[in-house]
Amino acid sequence: MLHEVSVSEAPGRLESFNPRDGSKLGEVPIADAAMVNAVFDRARRAQVGWAAMGVDRRNEILNRLRGVLLDRADEIGRVVSSENGKPPVEPIGLIAPVCETIKLHTALAKRLERGQKVSATFFIGSRARIFYEPLGVAGYILPWNFPFELGMKHMIPALAAGNAVVQKPSPVNPLIGDMMVNLFRDAGVPDGVVQMVHGYAETGSALIDAADSICFVGSTATGKKVMRRAAETLTPVVLELGGNDAAIVREDADLDLTARGLVNGTCYNAGQVCNGIERIYVPHQLVEPLVEKILSVVGELRQGWQTSGGDYDLGPIIWEPQLEIYEAHTADAIEKGATLVCGGAARRDGGGLYWPPTILTGMTHEMRMMREETFGPFLAIMGVGSDDEAIRLANDSQYGLAGSVWTRDVKAGEAIARRMRAGSVMVNNALQSGGCVTLPFGGDGDSGVGRAQGEQAYYHYVATKSVMTSPDSAEALWMPYAATTEDFFKGVSQVFNGRGIAERASGLVSLIRNRPRGAGR
Repeated sequence: MLHEVSVSEAPGRLESFNPRDGSKLGEVPIADAAMVNAVFDRARRAQVGWAAMGVDRRNEILNRLRGVLLDRADEIGRVVSSENGKPPVEPIGLIAPVCETIKLHTALAKRLERGQKVSATFFIGSRARIFYEPLGVAGYILPWNFPFELGMKHMIPALAAGNAVVQKPSPVNPLIGDMMVNLFRDAGVPDGVVQMVHGYAETGSALIDAADSICFVGSTATGKKVMRRAAETLTPVVLELGGNDAAIVREDADLDLTARGLVNGTCYNAGQVCNGIERIYVPHQLVEPLVEKILSVVGELRQGWQTSGGDYDLGPIIWEPQLEIYEAHTADAIEKGATLVCGGAARRDGGGLYWPPTILTGMTHEMRMMREETFGPFLAIMGVGSDDEAIRLANDSQYGLAGSVWTRDVKAGEAIARRMRAGSVMVNNALQSGGCVTLPFGGDGDSGVGRAQGEQAYYHYVATKSVMTSPDSAEALWMPYAATTEDFFKGVSQVFNGRGIAERASGLVSLIRNRPRGAGR
């Protein structure tokens, strides 16, 4: 929500529509740079009180949010489904990871409350401790595919650390953004600590300029622009970007399990998932039997246009410009020799735009679908002759976000996972590691910078302060140096790094014999 800024001053209105039927849901004011700055000013004032509240009180409020989420599950499912198109079961299912994120980061904040004790190494008698202090106001620019889960989950570590947060949701999902503010408010988070601003590129740029840290989730191209803009103010960024995630099917795979898993990994959220499966490598002799089983599973899926209620599996294309990519990648694959087994064309029905599950075989790395992010419900299958070939092809990518291995031999699957260049790899599953909030989530290469999940996420929102307390005896090593100081330092090095007992004992003798006393006096 925008506060302390007259809505009449907004440069325009952002309208929200239901992607299933095109009906208008509401509208919000667009924030220009001045309005964004006013929101950040309010956030900075609120952050002072939020940080001063202390860990126990903040944790009490954040943990109260878990109860609010449970009580409001039906409302969350309804609002997210209406503005995002997905079946209500999916956002309701994502409440659990949000709650686990709260538990993880409130516990971490408590553990770090009095600092982290570390070894003082060879500084005998000294105390060394690391403290983690909030940066101020964290800024978020988040996408349209998971506006609720990512919108909630990514703000939690910053709030637990004592920061205020300002988020710009996707222009497609402004009402979900405002709902999130209300959820935090109802849990008892003070006004101004969690705020939303709405708009397009200008709003996002102003947010980057004003924030003390940035979390961006979206396309690689936009992520690079965010990083360049943040470099002007040396603002730290974490970027969760695109992927072209590979699935490797081994000869011993359970084909029934694998078929269902591949369909789920490509078609969940109608394929609009950054760590969704985008290319599948299958032993040549298994391609045909696996495709038959995949066709059977696909046939069970219910499309959103087939019902007016929430009883469906695949919703519409949330962001209509994706259609151009779907059509271009499909045409390119067919032109270069791929076989279209099913799907491959959009359907407009009831005011919504849908793309059915699409199976393509005979894929090669000359095809755009195997090199670029398609971000849709595509099962693009390429035959391979060995595990080694599959691993080589999986790693032949500018991306490095996620992957999966399908096999009855779990040990072999985990060994292959270690050889895949990806931030997250699952064995006999896909996607769900993104919901295991204790695991870091993110990728390398064009898939991003940093990690937006797990304990690592917390450290993005804090300033690290080292505090070391020395004993009075440290003065003996200050300038001007005593004649014996050089031999004393040699003894210290030998005691702590000697290559055996004899060398360490020799160092101890030198340390005792040459210890400076009363230097400078």
